[in-house]
Amino acid sequence: MFGALLSAATLAGSIAIPLLPPPQTGAAVLANVTAFNRPCVGFTSTTPQRLAATATAALRALGWDVASAVGPSFDSANSLRMIAPAGAIYVHSHGDHYVDPATGKRSSGFRVDGAVCANAPKVIAPQIVAQRGATTPIVLAVVSTCHNGERSSKLPAAFGIAMRKAAPGVSGPRSFYLGYVGISWVRAAARFERAFWREVRDGSSTGGAFERALLAGFDPNDLLPEWWGSYDLYPLAPSARGVASHD
Repeated sequence: MFGALLSAATLAGSIAIPLLPPPQTGAAVLANVTAFNRPCVGFTSTTPQRLAATATAALRALGWDVASAVGPSFDSANSLRMIAPAGAIYVHSHGDHYVDPATGKRSSGFRVDGAVCANAPKVIAPQIVAQRGATTPIVLAVVSTCHNGERSSKLPAAFGIAMRKAAPGVSGPRSFYLGYVGISWVRAAARFERAFWREVRDGSSTGGAFERALLAGFDPNDLLPEWWGSYDLYPLAPSARGVASHD
């Protein structure tokens, strides 16, 4: 489990000396299992667990300390608690541009597992912003849901990632966001994500891994991946960056 952000102060005599947050070495992996299995759909599938396991293995290989909530443990409280200090995140669930009840306007987010087939609780961008505060932007966010790769999605900004692209060879932020435009089918996402994580583990930049994963053999009618951030990013954990030669 990765450490919480420091919010206290260190006392030196009678003087309080505020501490900066520690480097974000933690990654959160969240996967909705219930909604993708019987009785919610007409078949039983282990794909959500396999997607989460693939993401977990890749993030650990990159030096991240991974905490996961897969299945009913992926609830609103756990997801927000885990996202708050995370430096990297993977989410597999249903996603859309949901109405923010506080404003009555459209926001973006994803459903938690909730152990229910329909109308599971949602986590939306304003909740993430409130939890993360002024935390350093997430290094890598892979949001495996429908709609959250669209330009109208509020999730990149909630994770501190600007919706712009730094092309190969161009200096950019130390962040990369991956999502899907429109409806995304799990069978296609599984092919794409396996290829993406394999390439990243083998030393490709996130942009290079994205491009190679587009050749993974999925039906383009089933999936339209999109990215924002830095093409040349190597999404290593802070502890791993000191020994790596390519970031």
